[in-house]
Amino acid sequence: MKKIITLVFLMMSIMSFGQKFNAEYNLVIDYNGKERLEKNHSGVWTVSDSTLYQFYDNDTLEYKISEIKGRNVFHVNDFGETVKFLFNANGDVVRTNMTRPNQYLIYRKR
Repeated sequence: MKKIITLVFLMMSIMSFGQKFNAEYNLVIDYNGKERLEKNHSGVWTVSDSTLYQFYDNDTLEYKISEIKGRNVFHVNDFGETVKFLFNANGDVVRTNMTRPNQYLIYRKR
């Protein structure tokens, strides 16, 4: 029984190593705490090893990942603020600055 439990924990750790997320979007919902704006923008979010990439138009943004917890990817920006990217099961990516949690961006594919 101990061998089975050890094997299960080993497989869980191997499967969680190098998590990869990928989400395409063509709609960005911007909520600033008061009003909700919808904008037609398209791109792709991709997590690879310790970097989060945002590909849109002819440009790419890179974010250094500080931590991954489940579907939550955390990045510390140049101002020392923690930004959380939540990769939902339905394909949405929700970007929230933890300093201002009532303001967020949702990247969604229609």
